[in-house]
Amino acid sequence: MSIRTVLLHAAPDSGFDDRLAFAVALARQSGAALKAIYTLYPAGVPRVGRALSIYVNELVHEARQKEAGLKAHFEQAAAAAGVATTWQTVEGEVTSALRNEVTFADVTVVSETPYGTVDDQLAATLPEHLALACNGPVAVVPTGKPVPARIGRVLVAWKPSREAGHAVRFALPLLATAEEVEVLTIEEGDASVAESGARLAAYLATHGVNARHRHAVESPVGTAIANEAQKFKADLLVMGVYSRSRLAEMVLGGVTASLLTEPPVPLLVAH
Repeated sequence: MSIRTVLLHAAPDSGFDDRLAFAVALARQSGAALKAIYTLYPAGVPRVGRALSIYVNELVHEARQKEAGLKAHFEQAAAAAGVATTWQTVEGEVTSALRNEVTFADVTVVSETPYGTVDDQLAATLPEHLALACNGPVAVVPTGKPVPARIGRVLVAWKPSREAGHAVRFALPLLATAEEVEVLTIEEGDASVAESGARLAAYLATHGVNARHRHAVESPVGTAIANEAQKFKADLLVMGVYSRSRLAEMVLGGVTASLLTEPPVPLLVAH
């Protein structure tokens, strides 16, 4: 399988330029087309009460005003890279709109968005909601960090879970074209995870992936993964998300929550 369609969340938040640059670079590297979904209805705002209705109508009006400039920027960036594009405007809410399109795309690109402008706050929970709701891989691009021109070095945060397995299989087209891939396992009180990581590296080799395995005994796990991503100079971190319930992650904290909140590098995640 190869990547032929990259789906981009288009919105006037502070993360748009970074995720656009990532999506264009990914499409160019993969020979894929780039499709942008621009939604008018704000994420996470219910249609309840007169006051909220007035507020929502104002946000929709602002979204219409901002669309032309955002679309022009999108088309110019893609044209400069020789990437074919499609722009689609949707009346509905962004999470639902993207969820409906993910089945027909190979990768969906969103942002980790800081709480800054109103647009930032409306988009802030999109990565975690989309990762749980979608049946395809989601790329989460950090805001305000360097965007790789090419995905050449990939770190796989591995444990033998269904979610991690899904992420690796979705990532195979990128792993196969990467110059270096590292499979990272963390002890977490289970020595068998190291053997599983070595087996994954061997499996990836059968797909022509230049992979090596590194096992670490460090804690907390989220910090260890983030540190290794920086040390390895990864262009992309591949990982499964929410292998335990999202509620448990919210109450107890966890690897998914910490890395989605502050991605050290762009993430490719799957549930």
